[in-house]
Amino acid sequence: MRFLLVVFVSIVLAIPSFAQKKSEHAPKVEEGTRNMYQGSKNALTVTLRDADDKIVEKLWDDLIKNYKSKLKKVKKADVEMAENVRIQSISGTGNLNLYSKIEEQGDDVILTVWFEMSNGNFLNSAEFPNSYKEAEEMLENFGVSVKRRMVQEELEDEQDALGDLNKNLEKMIKRKENLEKDIEDYKKRIEDAKKEIEDNLSGQEDLKKKIEEQKSQVEAVNKRLGDIQ
Repeated sequence: MRFLLVVFVSIVLAIPSFAQKKSEHAPKVEEGTRNMYQGSKNALTVTLRDADDKIVEKLWDDLIKNYKSKLKKVKKADVEMAENVRIQSISGTGNLNLYSKIEEQGDDVILTVWFEMSNGNFLNSAEFPNSYKEAEEMLENFGVSVKRRMVQEELEDEQDALGDLNKNLEKMIKRKENLEKDIEDYKKRIEDAKKEIEDNLSGQEDLKKKIEEQKSQVEAVNKRLGDIQ
């Protein structure tokens, strides 16, 4: 009984460690004030390494749509906004306004997100520790999805390259088969030509004999002509 109790306690203690396990590909999320059109507000920023900004924009737009909302450009500002978004793990029973900015930085893409809570304050780890943790996890998971998509794109490119190589190989194999067929055709033509040459030489000998015979005929007739006075 004591053994079973120890096993049970071990399993219970192990469960949180499994639940909290983070993907090794999850990017680091940084907290800090960032300038936006409402001023300097607390935001969460994530650096997506070796990412494509167009892919990031598409995936981020899809993620917001999953929360039954839509990003729209804020006039005269470099951010996009999604109003009255319900992300229960972050906003609870209320809604929040979400602002985001995606920008290239060399080979990387920087995603900055501001979460305006229902009370008008912007999400921060001090005032909203639980919600902040959920938002952090949301961006980490998003970073993993971006990484996965980038690798998928790379895989498709490599598969396309492999397909092109296979096509080139097939063309070369077909070309070799055609050349081999040409060689066989040429061999037959050579044999036919050799036979024709033999026939030609034999024909030449026959014609030479006939020519000599004809010369004799010409000389005989010419002699007869000369004998007529």
